[in-house]
Amino acid sequence: MPWELTATSAVGFATVIVYAVIVVLGWQHRDSRCGPEIAALHLVVGLSALAYAIQLGFDSVAVQTVWWGISFALSTAVPILWLVFVVQYVSRSQWLTPVRAGLLTVEPLAVVLAVATNASHNLVWTVAPATTATPGSAIALVFGPLYYAHIVLAYVAVAVGMSMILLVGIRWSLVYWKQVVVLLIAPLPPFLSNMAFMLGVSPIPNLDLTPFVFSFTGILLVLSLYHFDLLERVPIARRQALQAMGDGLVVLDTDRVVVDADDIACRVLDPAPRIGHSITAVFPDRPFDQLHGTTVTDANNLAYDVRVSELTDERGDEIGYAVALRDVTSRHRYEQRLEVANRVLRHNLRNDMNVVRGYADLVASGSADDATRAAESILSRTDDLLTVSDKARKVSELDDSHSQPATQHDVTALVDSVVHQARREYPDVVIQFEGAAHTEAQLTDAGSLATAVGELLELLVSQADRDDLTLRVGVECRDDVVVRIESSGAGIPAVDREALAAESETPLQHAEGLGLWLAYWCVIENGGELRFGDADGDDPVEAGSEPTETEASVVRLRFPSDCA
Repeated sequence: MPWELTATSAVGFATVIVYAVIVVLGWQHRDSRCGPEIAALHLVVGLSALAYAIQLGFDSVAVQTVWWGISFALSTAVPILWLVFVVQYVSRSQWLTPVRAGLLTVEPLAVVLAVATNASHNLVWTVAPATTATPGSAIALVFGPLYYAHIVLAYVAVAVGMSMILLVGIRWSLVYWKQVVVLLIAPLPPFLSNMAFMLGVSPIPNLDLTPFVFSFTGILLVLSLYHFDLLERVPIARRQALQAMGDGLVVLDTDRVVVDADDIACRVLDPAPRIGHSITAVFPDRPFDQLHGTTVTDANNLAYDVRVSELTDERGDEIGYAVALRDVTSRHRYEQRLEVANRVLRHNLRNDMNVVRGYADLVASGSADDATRAAESILSRTDDLLTVSDKARKVSELDDSHSQPATQHDVTALVDSVVHQARREYPDVVIQFEGAAHTEAQLTDAGSLATAVGELLELLVSQADRDDLTLRVGVECRDDVVVRIESSGAGIPAVDREALAAESETPLQHAEGLGLWLAYWCVIENGGELRFGDADGDDPVEAGSEPTETEASVVRLRFPSDCA
């Protein structure tokens, strides 16, 4: 009887159409990761399903046997194609060396050869003498040892591939958990269908539904392709990302959407990068193409250079970007200290030497009284220059203590000793001190804290009339340890505060000296903050704001602590 279209053949042809669509989609994405592998896998499965569907339309045992042999021979390549797909997905294509690929092809080629020569050895299958063929139903075959050996190896290949995919979710990142779940589920329908057939519990006797059920695998992969971005958001070349990583890392896909971000990047960047959101949300005022080479500063005044690197797969195709943050705080602070000290020294040296020269001319041509006043002015100016020079030396001696591990220090004892020394230096100034005993904070350099407090006391004394001047120094523990210095006099000069707020010195904006700068650098090296606040104890105002003159009379140093 000639071939006829049966219900089972029609179902088979419908699944062939599904495979054809998947092959086309995979080919359209051949420039994307895993696209060619998906296309090749479903092309082979589709041809095997087509041969099986054709087989089910014949009522001849001999003809059905031939078409079954073709279908089975084609299906022998499926396990190796599945492994190739998985290897590409997990970015381990270097494992598939030519030698290993050759070894993997030995088994399917041997089975194909055995199928072609089965009539002479019957090691793959045999047909019972009383077997009959009915259109719409498959003939009952008696499978041989080579068939079972191939099935065992196919099961092993499926298990190995699923294990490799599972490692993606466990060892790499939960960012890809949807993909991992889909890929773990995808091979289960044909796997379970084939096991049911082998155990004789298939819903349709003698009919192996595996070539048809594999279409569910294809549908799940297509779902991943369009819904979970399987071909775009594969586990992005983690080794490349780690090589590009500085002190913080954000991984993007080709659409510049965040797919991963480490803890450092989330702490440094404000707002923190959110998985599934565009990187433009983190840098709204800066085009992505101009991001490389810029510098960002976190809430702790640590500076980071931004470096953007493209990530590519083994074919050289772009699969995403790595945005690395490299800690350049030491360089950034050194350059700032160098710039500020240079400008202050040049400015003060030029101005004071002009004054000294003027008074020197007066001495050379003036009266004795003028000479006396001029000499006093010259001495005052030279003392100022020596003071600035001494502070410049201290600035040059500052180290990068911020990079050192912080340890507990008794802030109360440190500040008390500085106050004790200041009382000897300024006997005509009332300096009051209050602080709970043994108030401790995390400091990287306790000596620089003492320097900061000493510089601030000196600056406040120099700006006020010492008659009836009172300085109140306190150490208190809130959420952090706060050193509070309040002056009854004029307070910190506005020009110094403005220069500090701008974080630089300009030709038109100069601090009167390096005292406030030195105190500021000593504080931030200890991970602290220097703020100006009002004398009534309201919330402090950051140095970058515009405090009033009253607020300028109070300086607060805040250091991290768990004392609360």
